[in-house]
Amino acid sequence: MALTRKLLRSMGIDDDKIDQIIEAHAETVNALKDERDEYKDAADELPQVQAELDELKGKPDDGYKEKYEKEHADFEAFKERAAKDASDREKHALYRKLLQDAGVDPKRLDAVMRVADLSEVSVEDGAIVDADKVTEAVKSEWSDFIQTTGSKPAGVDTPPAGGNGGSENEPKDLAEALRQKYTKHND
Repeated sequence: MALTRKLLRSMGIDDDKIDQIIEAHAETVNALKDERDEYKDAADELPQVQAELDELKGKPDDGYKEKYEKEHADFEAFKERAAKDASDREKHALYRKLLQDAGVDPKRLDAVMRVADLSEVSVEDGAIVDADKVTEAVKSEWSDFIQTTGSKPAGVDTPPAGGNGGSENEPKDLAEALRQKYTKHND
């Protein structure tokens, strides 16, 4: 049964109200028709979309799996390099501290670090393994760069006791030598 003006009049509804009801009904019907048309258009596209989907399913994955595996391998290699770099930085810092503690001249530390072979040095728990042996090796290998303190030559102002290594009768300095020479001549 359709909603018509004739039906509404037979129900005893005023003409003003009939116009309002018809307008509201027309809006509802038009909205439903628009929605139906959208669904119809989508249903018409469905076979085309299904065909594309079937075609994509039939194609290989365009190497996405290989790309993923390569990226994953590259990332793992990056993580390993980063961990090795951090380990090397720690090893260099600890070895530099060991060189300082061994007495290597601070002015020469950078030069020693550039040429030092750290392949034999290993680090565990934030410390160099067998640090005493490594320190001894550093002291022997880099002895030219180790500063010595506490031993300095005697100054010329104060020669060592015992003089110039001669006998007790020999003069200790120039003034004494001249005095002895003069006294020998006058005697």
